[in-house]
Amino acid sequence: MDNERVISFDDHGCYFLTLETVDLTDIFIRPVYKQIIVHTLNHYISSKGLIVYGWCLMPSKLYIICQVQKNISFKELRKAFKQFTTEKVIEAIYNEPEERRQWLIEHFQRNYGFLGAQKKLEVWKRVKEMLSIDLARPEIMAEHLELLHNIPVQERIVRYASDFIYSSASDYETGTEGLVKIARLSSVEQALDDIENRKSMFKTKFNRR
Repeated sequence: MDNERVISFDDHGCYFLTLETVDLTDIFIRPVYKQIIVHTLNHYISSKGLIVYGWCLMPSKLYIICQVQKNISFKELRKAFKQFTTEKVIEAIYNEPEERRQWLIEHFQRNYGFLGAQKKLEVWKRVKEMLSIDLARPEIMAEHLELLHNIPVQERIVRYASDFIYSSASDYETGTEGLVKIARLSSVEQALDDIENRKSMFKTKFNRR
């Protein structure tokens, strides 16, 4: 999923953000690494001023629709989130039984400093682009939630979006509280219902042919 460039950045706007791992390394295929992201999201929601409207964690990408509270800097919080999760993921790589340990470290290791003489470990790529979501137009967020939730379906990981537990699909589709404490807007939920109604009408017309 490609993000559109944000022309003017609003520190308290709502954004569709994609975090990609270095070299698109598939680190998030084991529960231990997935739970790091889940726990960190919940911690940032409860204690750091992060507001999450939707999310989906894939093997090498975290998709998230979010904003921050008024007294918080979006860029600073995003930076802190990346640093914190990097530290926890690297710690888990070293401490957990990990057959791919050396391979993962080699992918995450980057040279820096004078003539690249020093090395550091980075899990995430630099975020260059984000998509701004206008909260005054709930149908826009609804469309992007639909896209986000259907990624595991398109990848044939699950048959139905709500079956994928590392996303907010179940929160919206079944009303079942998911792993991350999201914020649900009634206007967006209505827009999602409208999308589903249109799908049902299309299927009905198609089946009558």
